[in-house]
Amino acid sequence: MAEVSFVIGNRQPLTVRLEPTDVRGGNLAGQLILRLPFKLQALPRGGEPGDYVLVRLAGAITSPPVGEIWRFEAGPLSEASDPAPTLWRQVEVFVEVDRLQAERFEHARSGANAQLQVSFSGLIWFEGERKFGTVVSQGVLQLVIPRSHWLDEVVSRWGRSAVKVIEIAFPASAAGENYRAAYQTVEGAERLFANGQYKQALAELYCAFEGLAKSQGFGKPDQQYFASLLADFHSAKKESAKLALDKFCDFLHLGRHEPKESPETFAILRRDARFALTMAHAVFEYITPAG
Repeated sequence: MAEVSFVIGNRQPLTVRLEPTDVRGGNLAGQLILRLPFKLQALPRGGEPGDYVLVRLAGAITSPPVGEIWRFEAGPLSEASDPAPTLWRQVEVFVEVDRLQAERFEHARSGANAQLQVSFSGLIWFEGERKFGTVVSQGVLQLVIPRSHWLDEVVSRWGRSAVKVIEIAFPASAAGENYRAAYQTVEGAERLFANGQYKQALAELYCAFEGLAKSQGFGKPDQQYFASLLADFHSAKKESAKLALDKFCDFLHLGRHEPKESPETFAILRRDARFALTMAHAVFEYITPAG
């Protein structure tokens, strides 16, 4: 459960919280919607109930790789302060989602968990002073929404193209130091991909396999190297697998060396790098000793 509070006077009596897996998507007559069922607790500044009333709640949603992506406003409200500490009231917000910003966010997310930060401002009526005042949240509401939930409950409801979730595990606890070092290089390639450095991402992925091969006494990740990893396989399966893995590394090597034929028209695209990253994760799960 993520939450953030507001300072009113010298206290923090107003709190907003949200369970990340309560977030939902929607599509209303073509308008994409992000449904955020916030829970609100408004304790009094002193001991008396009703000493202030929240009449408006606004917010900005940002994502670290993209920046600000959406804004919303909930109101008019009439949420009076109440001394009951267990009283949490729901304030449901429907955020209108711009399709272009949604695509930008999905590209930056690149298959990972959806990470959103929500900052708030509020308009409050102070009953005793008979005046309005503004408050802002102390920090941001940090939401980490599991990718499976984001795809099933948000993206799929937006009516975007179907996305399949595949869980790929790297057995770090059982792997040797050389495998862990290689996998850290893969994670470096993910950061390059997120920054739009697609050619460099391919080169970094090749470095991961090259470093692993050299740590085991081979010059490069070629058929001979992969055959050594698959020594216990049936000969037919080993033959096909070593060829496939060797050709995959040839593809990764394009991040270092452009083809001699028509290099001026050669470019590594986002889909090339995304394919390479997805395959690299799967390959490491496949070749890493399970222990």
